[in-house]
Amino acid sequence: MSYKLDLSGIDRDSETSLTQQLVDLFTGAIEAGSLGPGEKLPTTRALAAEAGVNHLTAARVYRRLAEMGFVTATVGRGTFVRQLMPAAGEQGDDWQVYALPDRPIAYAEQVLGDAFRFAGDPSVISLSTGHPAPETFPVDELARITADVFREAGSEAISYLVPEGLWELREQIAERGRARGFASDPQEIVVTSGARQALDLIAREVLEPGEVCVAETPSFIGMLSSLRSTGARVIGIPVDADGLDVDALEEVLARHEVRLVALQPRCHNPTGADLSAERRARLADLAVQRNFFILEDAVYADMRFEGEGLRPVRELAPSHTIYVNSLSKTVGGGLRAGWVAARGPILERLTALKMDTDFHTATLVQHIAARYLASGAYDRHVKASIPFYRERRDVLLEALDTHLAGEYRAERPSGGHHVWLTLTRPVNERELYTEALRHGVTFTPGGVISVERPAQSSLRLSFSMRSPDELVEGVKRLARALREVRRRDRHAATLPVS
Repeated sequence: MSYKLDLSGIDRDSETSLTQQLVDLFTGAIEAGSLGPGEKLPTTRALAAEAGVNHLTAARVYRRLAEMGFVTATVGRGTFVRQLMPAAGEQGDDWQVYALPDRPIAYAEQVLGDAFRFAGDPSVISLSTGHPAPETFPVDELARITADVFREAGSEAISYLVPEGLWELREQIAERGRARGFASDPQEIVVTSGARQALDLIAREVLEPGEVCVAETPSFIGMLSSLRSTGARVIGIPVDADGLDVDALEEVLARHEVRLVALQPRCHNPTGADLSAERRARLADLAVQRNFFILEDAVYADMRFEGEGLRPVRELAPSHTIYVNSLSKTVGGGLRAGWVAARGPILERLTALKMDTDFHTATLVQHIAARYLASGAYDRHVKASIPFYRERRDVLLEALDTHLAGEYRAERPSGGHHVWLTLTRPVNERELYTEALRHGVTFTPGGVISVERPAQSSLRLSFSMRSPDELVEGVKRLARALREVRRRDRHAATLPVS
């Protein structure tokens, strides 16, 4: 076996169980560095044979290592040492590993966790996080507004609210909705703790286990997570330069009773594409004819670099479309100020579920958001941010053209915070992810944000949080990682078969 772990010291007469002895051997080797990040461990049957234990004991060892955060396992691929080891905790907490229900760490969870973890690591250039850049945050303006809120609203700034949210904020959102086509009345608005909560509430209220819903593929990882958590069957529909492929959607509708179609029709994450006017109209017509809900996620809609944006889908089918937006991708994700626009029984149910979940979104945040929108500062901020992000997009595209020429295909995104690229030759995305991290750069693998396993190797590169120099260096590191993975693949292909 290639992992070089000495199992000869197992004491079968010890009071410590064989399982715990093996767990201790593996964790010791990982912490000492003799088992490195990304290294593949033997199969459970191979481990059982070498250690002289039964297969169930070997499986229990890997399960405990996964629960402790030392390894990650994927059906069909094997068990691997994780990139990041768990922090040392007090010995008295170890019992929790065995008391908690079995819940293997999913690959998508690992990648998402890495994205947040490495976003502030100076040794890693994270191209996997599409948050707004901190240097654009309107801190001084928000500080003045916060002081005004406490001075003028007093104790109401931190009092309880109705679950629908602060009326003044809902008025501001509805005023924008009337101008832009996504709402006409404050009564249509429910304030949420960011768009992420809104997606989760909608999925939980609309879908039941076994029902069919449709999502773009690729898509926002949080969207897919919310849909899958309901137990519904999620069917992926491809996205091209004109957005969601409505022809493919119609084929699905002919075979299935679809309850929900979830999409980002403007500045799509991750491709940056817009749903064309023709497809937008067809989608709205299909929703009315077939009576399914449309979940319209518009979080990147205002972050447009070129061209005129289309009106929301909800304008064409207001009863069938549940509209979601927030300030997270434009002002600051930590505000957690989002909203839903809908009408009819679904709005009443979302309000009740919101109350059951967290009563209401933080009161102070809602007061700040209401005043920020009312002052006109939001529109000024977005206008000033566009050139900032456009430059970073262009730098990233130029760096890709320079250092990965011939290795990829990518469309120029019209907005958003990401570039979606597809490699011209296939590569194992997980191996590339691991190798890229060794080189000090991260990305979002396409398989994590696709509904089904993609036929081609794709990745999302996020440019919003990185300076132009960091973007260039990040692409250089990614190119070196890709060359190393391809070199190993060529070497493996030339090895003699034993």
